[in-house]
Amino acid sequence: MDAAVTGDGRGRRQADAGPRADRDVLTRRRVMGLGAGVAAAAGLGACDVWNLVGRPDARSPGGSPLSIPALRARAFPPTEIRLHAAAARHDAYTAYLMTHEADGLRLTGMAAIPKGRGPFPVVLLNHGYTLPAQFETGDGTRVLSDALAQRGYLTLATDYRGLGGSEDDAAFNPGARLEFVIDVLSLAASAPTLPEAQDGPIGAWGHSLGGELAVRAAAVDPNIGPLASWAALSVWIDDIVDYYRVPTSRASRGLRAALSAGNYLDALTGPVDIHQGEGDRVVDPAWASKLHAALTAAGVASQLHLYPNLGHELTAGAHQVVRDTVRFFERSLPPAG
Repeated sequence: MDAAVTGDGRGRRQADAGPRADRDVLTRRRVMGLGAGVAAAAGLGACDVWNLVGRPDARSPGGSPLSIPALRARAFPPTEIRLHAAAARHDAYTAYLMTHEADGLRLTGMAAIPKGRGPFPVVLLNHGYTLPAQFETGDGTRVLSDALAQRGYLTLATDYRGLGGSEDDAAFNPGARLEFVIDVLSLAASAPTLPEAQDGPIGAWGHSLGGELAVRAAAVDPNIGPLASWAALSVWIDDIVDYYRVPTSRASRGLRAALSAGNYLDALTGPVDIHQGEGDRVVDPAWASKLHAALTAAGVASQLHLYPNLGHELTAGAHQVVRDTVRFFERSLPPAG
């Protein structure tokens, strides 16, 4: 469980270098503006955002239906995953537009089904934050879906509620919501309904917001794991509060603790593979090391890969990061046959 710290070489330029850290699609300042916008839209001003997004409810375990204890206490019945038109055909797999359900909502997404006899191990792919108006099905997950499906993995990527063609049950969708984990958990419960899906554990991967969702889902469902995380948001709400200056008060301290997956890491079955660019200006790079240390303390096997010259998108080191992530799943979630 020692950290495996790797990098792309300090000071070394790569031929395929993409956006540098100062050219990330998102910035910390922009995310801070999003938090302020949520507060303003809710009429909270400088009060406590968690009194809205945390859906406090004294009748629910943990004080909210979205807390980790409450999510563990509820059922996620499987629904049919429906495959629709083929979005892309390759020699090794076919990618399909799909739909599934969560909380009675019809959600869209993308499924990649390898060709061959199967059954195939399943990996859930969780994309990062995006503005709903700018999102299209498949955004943020195509590269890893292709790499995994080429190696015989069945990948499933939900759009989350309110994104892509997914239905929504809220009047305001900022593109980052605690309810998204319900969409991931419902998809995990439904994965076995696909005849091509391998029985047993389901892998999960996520970038940024999606990395936090992967850990959050695994803290609820013991069948989810192994996990791979790229440049993830912190799994502790208070880190997010401090870094992005989210309007918060002492009154929600207990609620924030129950909403934080980082307080329930001992439930993870592992292993966890963590990748983080040290030039990240969207999330705090220190969060990756904090997660790795906490997983180790909880007895969960994890590896930490740090990239000195990479930003939030990990673009310049994409080939290495994708290759190492695929190898991680090949070791930890091999085909049954």
